[in-house]
Amino acid sequence: MQRYLFLGLVFLALFRAGPAQSGEINVLTDLLTPFPPGCVAFSLPEEPASADNTLIDEVIDVPSINSSTRDAEVRVTIWRVGCADEGYSAVMLRLEQVFGDNDVLIPQVFADVGFLDYPEELPFHQAQLIQFPAVGQVGATGDIISEDGTTFMLGVDNLAIDGATDFFPEDYNDAFTLELWWGDFSPSQVAEVFFIEEYVPSLDPPQFDEPVLHGRFNGQWVASGVPRTGLGLHIAETLSDENFVFAVFYTYLDGQPFWVTGNTLAGSLEPGRVEMEVFSTEGGEFFTSPGQPGDQDIAEIPVGSIEIQPLDCNRIRIHYDFGESGLGTGSMNFERFIRTAGYDCNPWE
Repeated sequence: MQRYLFLGLVFLALFRAGPAQSGEINVLTDLLTPFPPGCVAFSLPEEPASADNTLIDEVIDVPSINSSTRDAEVRVTIWRVGCADEGYSAVMLRLEQVFGDNDVLIPQVFADVGFLDYPEELPFHQAQLIQFPAVGQVGATGDIISEDGTTFMLGVDNLAIDGATDFFPEDYNDAFTLELWWGDFSPSQVAEVFFIEEYVPSLDPPQFDEPVLHGRFNGQWVASGVPRTGLGLHIAETLSDENFVFAVFYTYLDGQPFWVTGNTLAGSLEPGRVEMEVFSTEGGEFFTSPGQPGDQDIAEIPVGSIEIQPLDCNRIRIHYDFGESGLGTGSMNFERFIRTAGYDCNPWE
């Protein structure tokens, strides 16, 4: 059976879901992509980091809408962005119409493991060009290619359209075949094939020097050698699409349970360390006790400050300065203790 018959059946079963926020990327939404959801944050990059980072940079002849000839030109640029999690990358694909009087539509996209003997071998994994995280069939296929250029993340479906093969993150980070197919938009059945080289960390740097402390870092964290002690980390989002971080340490002082809490102001989280002042509290009662004190009766006592440094999905480093409380200064590594159900930082591990 031909691939295109499979496609017709697949499209009957799929729905198109609305994208998440149209502003900065909300990495809390599962993409079902072969890279960790937080690999790329904020706006997508507009170009490769360097010439060595560039996999493809070609101008190709393509058909405009319903044209039977290749009457337009589109520039295709492809590169990889490394992820903080070792061994993972995200493929960026940028399309820009550079010639032609009529509009060109974003094509259907397919991929498959290794370098295929095309066209005798066809890629059977449907791929999607994604600008914003979302759930469902949300690729940009059928939209108009911009003359200013647009960058997309390349997602590839894990299961082939005929159900015969899989496409895992290790395949995505190895060499693979990518096909751009305009067959549904032109009588000429135009397709272009690109061979995508494997991920090389030394050539394919991450988007930022340090990761962004995004929502998938939510959860409980522990430090080795410090028993019955932990950190609850919450990266929250306000109704105005701003973020803030709330941290609570469950620890001890003089043998008794002792909490230390702090939070940032609402705003935009930047890559790298997040700093906040932290406090202990006094004057409260057990939550079931009658005659609860007023909020003004609960005292906040400064303990010092911390910096939270994200390392990867399962590791963070806490830099602390508790000198004003006589509790020392230094840094400690914390590891993830539990995952957040349904919103794993790296669903592939």
